[in-house]
Amino acid sequence: MSQLSPIKQARGFTLIETLVAMLLLAIMSMMSYQAIEAVLLINDRSQQSLAEEARLQRAWQIIGRDIIHLRPRTFVDGLGTIEPAYITDPSEFGVRFSRGGGPMVRSNPSGLRRVEYFINENQQLVRQSWAITESPRLSDGSSMALINDVTEVRFEHLTRSYFYSEDWPPINEQHSPTSLPKMIRVIIELDGERETSKLFPGLSVE
Repeated sequence: MSQLSPIKQARGFTLIETLVAMLLLAIMSMMSYQAIEAVLLINDRSQQSLAEEARLQRAWQIIGRDIIHLRPRTFVDGLGTIEPAYITDPSEFGVRFSRGGGPMVRSNPSGLRRVEYFINENQQLVRQSWAITESPRLSDGSSMALINDVTEVRFEHLTRSYFYSEDWPPINEQHSPTSLPKMIRVIIELDGERETSKLFPGLSVE
């Protein structure tokens, strides 16, 4: 008596099952790509934010060093005009003052420099400086863009009446050409949203 072997039929995937599997794989791949893209975007923004914060802190260090080294020295602009040691003029520039502590070289043995802060047309806070022997009208001096996306910068100065004024010399106060503020508050507005400020001791020079 002979035994018949059962016939085993191998069953493969149907076309519909294959299409569904491919669709699910495509959806999972897209979701994975979007997740990776989101992580990379967050990382890029974080790196950019850290870089901007580092530039801001560097700018504060430069501003602080300039103010610490204020000097009661008037400035001859090369065209017969003598500027006060410290002066503001929002219509033409932000603030301009004399600063010591620079390198003493043959062309500028005193190490004194004339420093100016202003916002350029690219919304950058710019520090420009000249040797005390140069003229800002005849020389471009040395220029450095400190921060980007700056909406406004205000230098406010403690007056004799103990309030802060953007003008120096303050309106309705008589000051000598070598007078310097006792205290200077610097306010920087970024992107029209974020505001940061620092208070620096000046020099009590009348």
